[in-house]
Amino acid sequence: MKVLLSLSLLCLTLALCHTYCFTRPAKLEFINGVMMLPRDCIDSYDGSKHSSGSRWNSANCLECSCRGGEMSCCSRYGGTASSPGCKAVVNPETCEYEFYRIDDPSEPCF
Repeated sequence: MKVLLSLSLLCLTLALCHTYCFTRPAKLEFINGVMMLPRDCIDSYDGSKHSSGSRWNSANCLECSCRGGEMSCCSRYGGTASSPGCKAVVNPETCEYEFYRIDDPSEPCF
């Protein structure tokens, strides 16, 4: 039983170490009648504007950066996580996984 628990915790730890990332390329826009790449980024989640070279945390638990109008973001909570008999849910305030029993979602697993 201890071996199974140890293997489950190891799998959980490895799953939490991996994050996912994506990039939103800059879109050409007309500036003073000339087609140009923008210098700033618009966060597609909340519409906020960020200058080139800046970094910020989005409301969706993402760490984002802006370079020449291109927005790159990575998750702050890691990739996917699982534990037998439990459901993983990302807490939007802490950006960390919380685990709840599948048969009783009001009960934490750990």
